[in-house]
Amino acid sequence: MNWHLRPNMEKRAIAPWEPIQVVKSEGKPNQVGAKLHIQAKFLKCITKRAILEYCQFDPDEGFEARQVDGPFDEWVYKMKLRDQGEHACEIVDQFNFKHHFSKILTYFLNKQMEKRLTRILKYKHEILQNDLDLLEKYTYEKPLKILVSGSKGLVGSAVVDFLEFAGHQVWRLSRTSGSAAKREIAWNPEKAEADHEKFEGFDVVIHLAGENVGTGFWSKKKKEAILTSRYKGTENLVKVLSRLKNPPKTFICASAVGYYGDRGDEVLTEESEPGKGLFLTKVCQYWERAARELEDAGVRVVSTRFGMVLSSKGGALKKMLLPFQLGVGGKMGHGHQYVSWIALDDLVGALYHVIMTPSIRGGVNFTSPNPVMNAHFAKKIAQALKRWPGPPFPALMIRLLFGQKGEELMLASIRVEPKKLLDTGYSFQLPHLKQAFEHLL
Repeated sequence: MNWHLRPNMEKRAIAPWEPIQVVKSEGKPNQVGAKLHIQAKFLKCITKRAILEYCQFDPDEGFEARQVDGPFDEWVYKMKLRDQGEHACEIVDQFNFKHHFSKILTYFLNKQMEKRLTRILKYKHEILQNDLDLLEKYTYEKPLKILVSGSKGLVGSAVVDFLEFAGHQVWRLSRTSGSAAKREIAWNPEKAEADHEKFEGFDVVIHLAGENVGTGFWSKKKKEAILTSRYKGTENLVKVLSRLKNPPKTFICASAVGYYGDRGDEVLTEESEPGKGLFLTKVCQYWERAARELEDAGVRVVSTRFGMVLSSKGGALKKMLLPFQLGVGGKMGHGHQYVSWIALDDLVGALYHVIMTPSIRGGVNFTSPNPVMNAHFAKKIAQALKRWPGPPFPALMIRLLFGQKGEELMLASIRVEPKKLLDTGYSFQLPHLKQAFEHLL
């Protein structure tokens, strides 16, 4: 029951592929009368809003929510607990709904709703079990005070949602405002100027902000923005933190597997030498060098080298889905280049592992222990979407259309293994690509 009473529970229960959004939450299931405002799409084009009200709660039996305004004549959700011995229980989710459509349309809608709800609940129960495992493994006496930059991005929003869900006090760095009520601190990443008092006393600072490398053509101006937003932005944040009376105990700064360069089928761990030649290699090395400056202030510094982050909510995978759904998605070039990837849920879990494991320092590979060749990656997406793989996308065409961006993001081979995460005891939730796609798609 405790899982259902934590902050952001509703967000965590929504599958990433579902066009459902929590507009506003007025309370938790144990607050009878509290309302949950949601928005959802039907048939991919019809948007409907609904208001659900928590109307019944029993800590030993479950809770109930009913639609008080929305598209259905009646909509009731019940979560029931059933004892399964002294240390276990079974969670049963039940939906009842009525509508006034014709019999033919009712049959069609009921079949679609049953299929859709079954997938949503399967995802919810997977997330619930993984969350409980993390919370049981990483206990704490006092909530941590954590500051996050880049909190509105794909990774940042998932990280913030989980940390708040886990019970920690999360603040956000914001370019636009500094509202204490919203736990925001204003900052300008292009300058080392800030209200230092507001940065005092944080246990952890997580720095994820930076220009998106996946959008737009890599013109000279774009590449300069990518480099300076990471290197200069990190350098300026480090200057602010290093001047504090009470600097953070831990500084976690994003990086990427581009640090290692294009290395063919060479197996790369944190002990491998940095790469040469690629633009992203230069960016990552400058990025990490700027973060390490904070070690002089006695701060534990960790550079998280992200592989391709998989989520159907955004990032590279979302861009790939449409071509594969249309049956034209295929391997890039010869397809022998290695793709080092990580499911978004594992990225969040591994980041929490790093936060709660003080012995971890330096560069850390954030990738699945099972990198795959691009041809295999394309095949598994097609299988997950129940499509045939499309024709290969020729390397020459990739270079002509995308230039250096295509060369480094689509054709470079980086075979990375997460040695530090495994050696320090992190257990991957989705270590295999097939598992990840079943969970995410």
